[in-house]
Amino acid sequence: MKKILSFLTAFISLCSVVSCNSDKPAENNPPVINKGEVQIVDISKPYKKTEMPFPDKLQGISSIFYSEKSGILHIIGNDSEGNLKVCITDSDFSMYSYADLKLKIDYSKDENIAFAVSENNIFAFISTAEQGEENEENSYTYKLKIYDISGNVRSVCDFVIDDSLLSDCLYKGVRSLSYAGENRLILDIDGTFLLVDTEGNVIEKLTEESADNYMESVNGYVRHYVENSGYYGLRSDKTTEKLIDFTDSGLSGISAISPIAKGEFACLSEGKLYKLSERDIAEYSQMQTITLAAASKIDEIQPMIADFNAESNLYQIDLKNYLDSYEYSAEGVENAVNDLEMDIISGKIPDMVYLDTNEIEKLSSKGAFADLYGFMDSDSRYSRDAFLPNYLAAAETDGQLFSIAPVFTIKTIAAKSKHTDIQNWTFEEFKAVYEANSPEMTLFESANNRDAVFGFLSDDCNDFVDYGTHTCSFNSQDFMDILEFSAEFPSVEEYSWETTSCRNDTALISTLYIESFRDINAQEQAIFGDDIAFVGFPSESGNGSVMTLSNQFAIMENSPAKDGAWSFIRTFFRDDRYYGNIRGIPVTENGFEIAMEEALEPPYYIDGASKQKVPMKETGYDFDTGSQVEVTPMTKAEQEKYETFVRSITSAISGNYDSSINSIVNEEISRYFAGACSAEECAEIIQNRVSIMLSEQS
Repeated sequence: MKKILSFLTAFISLCSVVSCNSDKPAENNPPVINKGEVQIVDISKPYKKTEMPFPDKLQGISSIFYSEKSGILHIIGNDSEGNLKVCITDSDFSMYSYADLKLKIDYSKDENIAFAVSENNIFAFISTAEQGEENEENSYTYKLKIYDISGNVRSVCDFVIDDSLLSDCLYKGVRSLSYAGENRLILDIDGTFLLVDTEGNVIEKLTEESADNYMESVNGYVRHYVENSGYYGLRSDKTTEKLIDFTDSGLSGISAISPIAKGEFACLSEGKLYKLSERDIAEYSQMQTITLAAASKIDEIQPMIADFNAESNLYQIDLKNYLDSYEYSAEGVENAVNDLEMDIISGKIPDMVYLDTNEIEKLSSKGAFADLYGFMDSDSRYSRDAFLPNYLAAAETDGQLFSIAPVFTIKTIAAKSKHTDIQNWTFEEFKAVYEANSPEMTLFESANNRDAVFGFLSDDCNDFVDYGTHTCSFNSQDFMDILEFSAEFPSVEEYSWETTSCRNDTALISTLYIESFRDINAQEQAIFGDDIAFVGFPSESGNGSVMTLSNQFAIMENSPAKDGAWSFIRTFFRDDRYYGNIRGIPVTENGFEIAMEEALEPPYYIDGASKQKVPMKETGYDFDTGSQVEVTPMTKAEQEKYETFVRSITSAISGNYDSSINSIVNEEISRYFAGACSAEECAEIIQNRVSIMLSEQS
């Protein structure tokens, strides 16, 4: 990512003088978030959640609607047999009554149902796909059912929607329905908005912006929506306001939400029904606010932030995600990181950050972060002994630990043991094994062209850059060996894009991206169908298999809330976090043992009614046939083998590659592959260019 010159120098000088919580805006001056051309005014306040009785005739809830004029709350969901019902109550949830909507979604026909409510009616719009002939698109039928507020059917009518109105739609099922007053509705069909009446007529086609002009206002807002970790309202003057910050209110997994009376809200969070009421500010007066800055998607940590805020009597996490101002993309993340750094330069320094490994390494080299070993050494539960020693060895820098992640994934290369039993081979060993096999055997299952082979073997150049010391080693023999070997393969233009298979011995090796302990077994069975050796990426260092660490937590060295920040981070290491089909390999000894034992049985889910484990089939992909392979649980012997492998890994890389470095590398290796320079000259040019870039960041 592009870095701001002289950022770290300015950062260090500011770290010594600026307090982390001096920047909180006054309540009468709410902060404004700029997202493209949209300005979002943050008027959110902390809410307390009060669990309401779950409607006993519903097994699940899909929608919650409130009519400001009637004061009625409609909770729509399905019963145990999939029949759609409505639970009718008020803002106090004082009494529940039920009505059967006489509807059931037919998933075999790609059927979809969207609901809306008015003062006197419930509207259900149903779209159903009819399978087209071969090479023909599906055709859709549309129907509107109108009920009174008690759920009794008033009328049913069919809609005929001209295909020309939906010409831009890839999917022609209804996505949402809104009441527009005066017996009019707005349909959203895959982003196409239609104003219709309640008698089956299309009035006009709208843009999303003009559709908002027709919406009936609820509590002063024409439209509400959930985005990232907040709930927003759009006013008729196009002002957008952030109404609820879910993390501040201890909320996560929001699947339905609606404003109700008295400035309160009703929502479904993690399968539970809650009423949200504004918290008394006195409840927060004795709590210490801990500012957590992020510049990425926070789906994996947001539920833990919500739980921590709901349970803690001492601390509250105030999350600032700089990605909220951008769309989620490589460019968006880059801009978000730059904004975070600019805020730090201007004195808005958080208590802790949740950042990509590369960014952590760059900042930690300048003393930005506290050594987490200090917290572990005074923690009776999560001392150093509580963690995998090889994880700590991979994550630490010069005997200090500046960041930590709850889990890691693994990136390696594997081959069948009958072809080689070498673990973590050198480049010469790798070449010898490849050349000893049949000429008919390809290197990888696909992409055996010079650019792809270089990318595979160089591991996106991760092993040649040290962000902590701002140095690189592209002029090494390892790098030149990879260059020369890759040049033996055809160019992208010459390559025939054949697909071969390790399973049937037409390909030698496969790159494995291991996302869980259970995943090791699944990939061995599906990709190879035989015993394997973890050969790793060819390397003289003997670190051919690597842990992949994406976003990690780090505590700012100058934060006055270090203990509170550690209290939050340590909640991610609880044993109960590691049960189930988790993504990632736990960094704690207890979690690792749990994951290993869980992998001896099939993956499962917990049945909501019986609370019992329900096993699921596990499958993998066979490159040879292009079909799914059913995976059987690992044996105890395989478990011991995999444990030895995972515990042997002592190096780590970022989960994100550096686009600016890769651009330099790709530009120069293209010249080498075209015969414009030797491997040695290419390596020296890359070394010089990347060294200059890294020095500018130091």
